Amino acid sequence: MKQPYRVLCTLLVLYGSLLPAAYGQTCAGEGEAARPPAQTDDATKGYAVNDLWQACGQVWRAASVKAGAADWQAVQASGLPADSFGAHTVFAGGTTRMVSGYTGHALDVALTVRGQPISQTLDITVDGQLDTAPLGARDQGTFAVVTRVYDQSGHGNDLQAVPGKAVVHIGETQVNGLPALSWGEENGPGGFVLPAHTHVDSGSFFFGTTGAYASSNSGYAAYPVPLMLGQGGHEFKVYFGGYQLDGFVHVSDSANPDQRLNLVVTNAPATFSVWAQAATYHVQSGNMRAAGRGRIDVPALQGGYIGFNADGGAWFSQGRNSGIWTGLVLADHVNNAAAVEQFRVASVRQGRQVPQIRNALVVLGDSRSEGFRVADGQNWPRLAQAYGQYQSYNLAVSGATTRHLVGMLPAAAQVAAHSGNRVAVVFGGYNDHLDQNHIGYDETLANLHKIIQNLQAMKYYVVLVAEAPTDSVLRGKIMSALASGALPADATVDPFAPGQVLSNPANTQYWDKDFTHFTAQGQAELARQIWSSIRAGFAQSGHRE
Repeated sequence: MKQPYRVLCTLLVLYGSLLPAAYGQTCAGEGEAARPPAQTDDATKGYAVNDLWQACGQVWRAASVKAGAADWQAVQASGLPADSFGAHTVFAGGTTRMVSGYTGHALDVALTVRGQPISQTLDITVDGQLDTAPLGARDQGTFAVVTRVYDQSGHGNDLQAVPGKAVVHIGETQVNGLPALSWGEENGPGGFVLPAHTHVDSGSFFFGTTGAYASSNSGYAAYPVPLMLGQGGHEFKVYFGGYQLDGFVHVSDSANPDQRLNLVVTNAPATFSVWAQAATYHVQSGNMRAAGRGRIDVPALQGGYIGFNADGGAWFSQGRNSGIWTGLVLADHVNNAAAVEQFRVASVRQGRQVPQIRNALVVLGDSRSEGFRVADGQNWPRLAQAYGQYQSYNLAVSGATTRHLVGMLPAAAQVAAHSGNRVAVVFGGYNDHLDQNHIGYDETLANLHKIIQNLQAMKYYVVLVAEAPTDSVLRGKIMSALASGALPADATVDPFAPGQVLSNPANTQYWDKDFTHFTAQGQAELARQIWSSIRAGFAQSGHRE
């Protein structure tokens, strides 16, 4: 079937010649990623009305998902993401053109060149792309740190790095070929300040990002805050995981400081947005949507932070954002659902996103999967996406015990409810036996057994990663339990077996100096070794009763 898809996509490109060339109308991938939707792409496959489908630069929207008679209608929308809100766009920026016709400054960055710090401005060129050539001058092993994100909307609301917390990099990672603004564990907590004079309507604001997130859950024992609007006790926040490390999206306002929504953010390339309307918060990630009640006791929210929450105290401010963003849009007043849909369509087209993909990976684990000690979101679950197209949900949290992993099961169930073939990777237990946790080996094994059985009941193909040699006792107990069938995983991956490159924690090419966590190369090796089991799991999980 691959050749017919290529032929059809060629026809779509010819038909779609009215689309701007900057969209890069080329097809990659197989199956749903390289073909138009069919009548059989219906509710029985997990699709819903208003879902989007993108192939070869063309976007369709589901008008009906009736079994066997789905109606997907081509959307011939024009424009770029920030065009959707017109004059109500109070900020638009990023690593690509977000407003039609924009050329000019995109980012200010701090570089180290020949040992000396310099400032450099990166521009959006006439073709709508970021000129990254100046980044090549930086010294090897140094980062390009973003200090300003210019506002393309014309309002002059540039984002400035939080003083002393300039941690966002450019030039370290991409999303579908576009350079990205990247946060990460090793970057540290930080982000950007909205200008104090920026106001948005508390009952109808919109915030959206394009690109990806490296994690769906909390970070470094505190949750990240991608967005905080307002100040002085009159604030809105959106964050992931919460105190419970549960993996769900949470929102906070003056009426409710912690409202969990039935949404888990995908880590695949996707659009994320939150829109306030009629005392309701609408949150969206890819094709998945959720809503919660909202009430803010002031008419407008002034100022705020992007990717940080300096006004929230020590607990909030230590959370690392996990954004890998190509664009950001903030609108002060949106009462038109069609404008929000136009933003989604424009973002999907520009970023070559494939929200229709239904295969899903869920990762339950600790800091070794979250990416502790690694910069720019380069954890192994994110790196594994280079091998295939699927929705990815990294629920791993630094410091998580197997008790926390049990608490992530509801998020895995939420993902399963709208997924096709699904795989779960479980890699945890080490933190149980740190002095402060006092969890015995028997409970560790019992919790892992419970996690595996619950995931299998959700029709996940479960891959268990063997424990590292850092805890030889736990490793031995897990290997024995696997051999006896006491841990009934569908597959086991042992990247630490004798002879493997990760077998020696003293090898500093792959292991951090703490003998527990991995370097970026170690994370890449984990991704390579675990991927074969993920791929096999996608093939086999579809045959489960």
